[in-house]
Amino acid sequence: MNSPNPKTAMADTVQYKLERMVDELDDLERKGIFTRQEIAEIVKQRRKFEYRLKRPSPLKQDFLAYIDYETQLDSLRRLRKKSVARELEKQGDKRRRRNKKSVSDFAGISRIVEIYRIAVMRFKGDLELWFRYLEFCKDKKNGRMKKVRAFILEVVVCLVLINLFFFFL
Repeated sequence: MNSPNPKTAMADTVQYKLERMVDELDDLERKGIFTRQEIAEIVKQRRKFEYRLKRPSPLKQDFLAYIDYETQLDSLRRLRKKSVARELEKQGDKRRRRNKKSVSDFAGISRIVEIYRIAVMRFKGDLELWFRYLEFCKDKKNGRMKKVRAFILEVVVCLVLINLFFFFL
């Protein structure tokens, strides 16, 4: 039996992740927040980042670059959403349906939290990364804050114990 090709498995995983973003991207286009061309560029960038994270030894910088990209994209999404809402008000459009919270309002933050989660699991001893994750959760008022703090405490205690063990050898 032939074993599966690692490149094919990687491509399948990346494609699966991108397909899970379709509802969010459709929502962004339907609301007029991004054009079809902008969405194509978003997909291209996300594909590039997802491939970087799926390689055998992704770098911390790969995670941070993806987080920065998604953070900037979410800021742009929020600005454009406000702009679209103002434009609808100017036109006298009383329908607030387009301004209701939907999948695209939550997907960006959820994606960033997931990238952070994977990064801190990969780089458990990197306290700077952990604190960036905590700061992000605090800024976005994300409910994962308690879990992140508990896990940091666990990691720090383990690191202290390991250091003590080697100190007394």
